[in-house]
Amino acid sequence: MKSTIKKWLPALLLCAAQPALAAETTSAVALPNLGYEGNVTPLPPQDGAAAPKQWDRALPFFAQRVVDRGIDLPNPYDVGFSYYYTEQNMLLSNLKVSVNDNPLRSAGFVAFPKSTLENHSEQVQVGAWLFPFMNVYGIAGHISGGGDIGLSIKADDAVQFITGIDRCSGRRKPDWCGKTLEATARANYDGYSYGVGMTLVGNLDRLFFSLPVTYTVSNVSMSDTDAKSLNVAPRVGVNWQLGDYGTVMTYAGATYLHTTVTITGSATLPTSETDIGEDTKVNFSIDEKIANPWNGLAGFHWMVNRNISLMAELAFGARQGYILSAFYRF
Repeated sequence: MKSTIKKWLPALLLCAAQPALAAETTSAVALPNLGYEGNVTPLPPQDGAAAPKQWDRALPFFAQRVVDRGIDLPNPYDVGFSYYYTEQNMLLSNLKVSVNDNPLRSAGFVAFPKSTLENHSEQVQVGAWLFPFMNVYGIAGHISGGGDIGLSIKADDAVQFITGIDRCSGRRKPDWCGKTLEATARANYDGYSYGVGMTLVGNLDRLFFSLPVTYTVSNVSMSDTDAKSLNVAPRVGVNWQLGDYGTVMTYAGATYLHTTVTITGSATLPTSETDIGEDTKVNFSIDEKIANPWNGLAGFHWMVNRNISLMAELAFGARQGYILSAFYRF
């Protein structure tokens, strides 16, 4: 790489430039400015003369104009594998429950002290540089996880809901009237997901930024409907040239994640202490969304050479987790 990029989104400016400007070259050392699905991807240092070369690949569009300016481009196609883990609090609403095979009914009198879910995902990612400043990609993979959903309900309401009789309205009330029943529903799920996205990238000297936007659809066993998610994750970082060891980009940023899903399952209410005389198994349906859509992140991406790169990222704050990725470029 043989030039210094002086403006944000330099390739966008080059694409709009006149053909005469496309033949200009400089002799300073350029810094990488590219990314993949928010997993920033540096270019390795390049050996050889700074003379322009002929770009012989179909993508990215307008690549020759960039190459004629002395800016080297990465291999345009990439395949990656990622493992993702996260733990996050959820907001629950619109609970509906039923006993036995009866239809679901609204149960707004049930409270949810806490709900925390863990997620695991293995994803394959296939991408290409559509423009020198834009990567597009598709993802598909397996997801699984689970967690405990806390339930809190007054014994009066539970008995009336199950039996249809208000046994705590008379003068002589059972001793369980007024008590609060606590229960935990275990929500385990397994399924698959797929999606598409794009990343916009740019840099200013050693500083770089990337803005990935990803939309995914997940089909999981504990939901009768697909879960749809939107992820936006701006990142800012610094490039570090390591000579024979490639290039490393260290970065920090934030992630916004919006997702909603209706989950279904069953829970056991401890009604044995009431006049019912035994615990009651109920079916439930409940709407779920992430309690805090924003979290912080920090990570690094090591471009070992033009073909191989490795990435690790840590999420912190309201949503905690990590992602490990490996990419092959060709």
